[in-house]
Amino acid sequence: MATPRLRQLRRDKTLFTLAMNAVRLHLEEEDRLAQQPHLHETPDADLLLIHQSIDQWVGLATGYIMRKFRCPAAQAMELLGELQTELKASISMAELRQVPFQQALHLPPAVSAIQQPVEN
Repeated sequence: MATPRLRQLRRDKTLFTLAMNAVRLHLEEEDRLAQQPHLHETPDADLLLIHQSIDQWVGLATGYIMRKFRCPAAQAMELLGELQTELKASISMAELRQVPFQQALHLPPAVSAIQQPVEN
């Protein structure tokens, strides 16, 4: 299957939602580190939870891209990174912050239940 274009990725509602949650958590991480620089060296429990949640959303999004577009993990991660960069550049910070932090922080039980391990 041909490599998907960024526009194609952005139009995919499932992928858009997964990427937006990860982007929202990255903004929260940046805010906390700006307010509390010491967390760079010794992250607190809240920051560790944010990191864990980012990893979960990125893992889901990467797996989704791999399954839908039949591409290897490295390519899927690169595509997701490009999509996240594009979202940050094209959507206002105010709009990005409208994604509820608590919603982005935790995977809904339905999403957790259907999360499948990705095979290489």
